[in-house]
Amino acid sequence: MLQQELVDGMLTLRLARPEKRNALSRALMTELAAAVGRAYADPAVRGILLAGAGPDFSAGVDLAEFASLTPSTAPKLIAVLRDLCRAVRTGPKPVVAAVQGHCLGGAFEVVLACDLRVADRHARFGLPEVALGLPSVIDAALLPGYVGWGRAADMLLTGRLMTAREAFRLGLVNRLAPADALEDAGRALLQEVLRHSPRAVRLQKELHDVWRNAGLEDAVAFSVRSFAAAFVDGVPDPLRRRLERR
Repeated sequence: MLQQELVDGMLTLRLARPEKRNALSRALMTELAAAVGRAYADPAVRGILLAGAGPDFSAGVDLAEFASLTPSTAPKLIAVLRDLCRAVRTGPKPVVAAVQGHCLGGAFEVVLACDLRVADRHARFGLPEVALGLPSVIDAALLPGYVGWGRAADMLLTGRLMTAREAFRLGLVNRLAPADALEDAGRALLQEVLRHSPRAVRLQKELHDVWRNAGLEDAVAFSVRSFAAAFVDGVPDPLRRRLERR
């Protein structure tokens, strides 16, 4: 259900249930979270590209997983999605999502948890849970930060889908690319990040997450500590080289 390919330090994790529009079963979410965790621990992996096989990135959490849920079992299912989003969002290495076709529900939440996003010009993003009588949860909470509270409320309360062009205009999508070059565009964007030092990228990712979750004063205080941590082995090499050219 999950294809993995490591090339030049970039690990592609590809959802591979095209016959189910790459719907996220509990097993697939668990497998993906474990693969992300291994990638963070593997020194051969410098960054991750998250992609989907077939015409759609993912239709979201597999509806079959909801069939027998009760108030006591529902939290256990949604905790699997929570753990996956957290693994993607808080890890030390950059994660880029390459999105084609439909990217819905829980899969959209995973994409929101990624650091950067590229999309096919015909991609569609949405949180249509309201049409199923459910609220959108977990990393759907990140959506207002990307598109604003008004547009987020529109999507969450009507279930409407956002086009790739609208997502790009609002800054939710970082690059648009043709469908046949989508993964290449994702790797090119990932490579732009990987040309910098892993420590600097890790510190910046950590700061980004703190900035989203902390008040201003706490975020600034954490930033000061992160800045100091950049010098733990002396002046960073890129800065040293720049200074030597002066």
